[in-house]
Amino acid sequence: MRWAVPLRILCPWRIKFSFVKEGVSFYEQRLKRYVSFFLDQRRVRAYKDHRPDGIKAVEGKTLLAAVNAQHFVVALDERGRLFDSLKWAKYLQGLLEGQRELVFIIGGPYGLAPEVLERADLRLSLSPFTLGHEIALLVFLEQLYRAFTILSGEPYHK
Repeated sequence: MRWAVPLRILCPWRIKFSFVKEGVSFYEQRLKRYVSFFLDQRRVRAYKDHRPDGIKAVEGKTLLAAVNAQHFVVALDERGRLFDSLKWAKYLQGLLEGQRELVFIIGGPYGLAPEVLERADLRLSLSPFTLGHEIALLVFLEQLYRAFTILSGEPYHK
């Protein structure tokens, strides 16, 4: 099954780890069977304030400039809502049937600015553990792929 709603993952950094690049490429290819998918890596150039809150504020402005009112925004946050894989697949199906472009936001090493979290329609936690931002991307892509295989009745999850 192929879904018509576009899906975008937005992050304020470029992937540095080669194993993450390889994993992202792996899941991008698989996800394209199910959905129009785009990884939007926004490089933030000028950090005048090098404190964590200052960095998050600059990244937050960059991220919020890339979304609009029509987007359904999901912020990945360790304090967000937890799902198991089957419940996540069902929830994702509801979002896809809503016919709004889905934008998933993953913060940098210091997390997301409060303004980004406030804008989010859903705060999603991948785990109670704190995950590095590149690892979070890889784990999230795997869970997206797993959800689409569940929705398509494929044996990946079984």
